[in-house]
Amino acid sequence: MTKQHPNVSIVIISHNTRALTLRCLESLIPIPNSERILVDTGSTDGTIEATTDPGVTVISANKATGYAAAAHLGVKQASGASLIICNADTEFHSGAVERLVNAIANTTIGIAAPRLLNTDGTLQHSWARFPGIASEWSGCLDRSEVDNPERGTHKVSWVGGACIALKSATWDALNGYNPDIMFYGEDTDLCWRAQQAGLNTVLISDSVVTHHGGSSSSARSPLWLRKHLLRARLRDLRTAHGPLMAIPAQCISLARFVAWLLKGIGTNGAHRP
Repeated sequence: MTKQHPNVSIVIISHNTRALTLRCLESLIPIPNSERILVDTGSTDGTIEATTDPGVTVISANKATGYAAAAHLGVKQASGASLIICNADTEFHSGAVERLVNAIANTTIGIAAPRLLNTDGTLQHSWARFPGIASEWSGCLDRSEVDNPERGTHKVSWVGGACIALKSATWDALNGYNPDIMFYGEDTDLCWRAQQAGLNTVLISDSVVTHHGGSSSSARSPLWLRKHLLRARLRDLRTAHGPLMAIPAQCISLARFVAWLLKGIGTNGAHRP
């Protein structure tokens, strides 16, 4: 008998989020014709040992594996025509997976993302225009592409990587996430490359996922987080505007970072590692 391939492969990436990982996997149990692949990046909280569901393929990676590289490890084991790649601190609401898969069946759509909710049920703003001088000067990303995130399908510049869906063929054509990116910005980079390939990135409002957020990064120091977020922003600006045109916006980003550091020094070194 010929083995039937799943319609969608769901790759979940975890790091020291045992309880949330199990909740994520449980929320995906009712999805027909799917496979669940867990890539654990060196958890020490018993995540792998607690994942006893025989329907889950578990891949153990070392803790030095970044999110992008972990996604590649999972995708290599995937056999579905569609992919969903998500953080382990996500929980899928009823119909979320099916609506994402239906969305990417449209040949003009390269990447689809659900509407994300915070733990308390409030909206999590997970989309924006690519950054530029205006966003760096104001300190706020431009989210004006979506006027009513609770309804409809919205074409956006980029979506956050807490949960994305795309065809396996699209992942291959774009070469997936850039594995050289260790922390932050792999999502913006992928959406940029999709746009350059003539593919749209969309937010699917009726696909709903709760993203508890920050579960792995909460153990990091504020300085570590700021430093890696700055690195990602500088890279995003260079990608979107080119090395020379990005310089003014990058200078603003650097100035904001220095101001934050100086403020920390002035409050008894609150920003130390």
